[in-house]
Amino acid sequence: MARLACGSLLLALLAFAGCGGNDDATTTVTQGSTVTQGSGTAQTQRTLAVPPGDRGPHYFETPSHNIGCYLSRHDARCDIRERDWSPPPEPKSCIKFGVDYGQGLVVGPNHAEFVCAGDTVFGGPGLLGYGHSSRRGSIFCVSRSAGITCRNAGNGHGFFLARARYRIF
Repeated sequence: MARLACGSLLLALLAFAGCGGNDDATTTVTQGSTVTQGSGTAQTQRTLAVPPGDRGPHYFETPSHNIGCYLSRHDARCDIRERDWSPPPEPKSCIKFGVDYGQGLVVGPNHAEFVCAGDTVFGGPGLLGYGHSSRRGSIFCVSRSAGITCRNAGNGHGFFLARARYRIF
């Protein structure tokens, strides 16, 4: 009888644990690439499941130490030391306040954009290894050897940042 009661309690707890909002859902990130070998072309897909809940460092650098990030439940910001690309023209508001522009990207509750800032997010104590992720609420970052992707899972906005290129989506 005690086993039956424990089993019923366990089933009830599992059912309750499955309830919740979007912040508790596992997010799957897929990055595709095209590889040309000889006369053929092959498509490869790499996926990474970003576990629900607050996981991973919130203040970190990538293994190359070229990208540093800060992650919170409200936004993710990443700065880059060396880049082979140029940012879009500097907004008048950055010029007016005399702050740096083009060294970083941020994604928040509404969209992703370049950062106007007089500070940096470099120097964090954590290291987010390639193939690993960090998450706070609906905001998460995935580190790959090709660069870092940060996204708001709630609205799909985010960015990709690397030495060779960047992309805002």
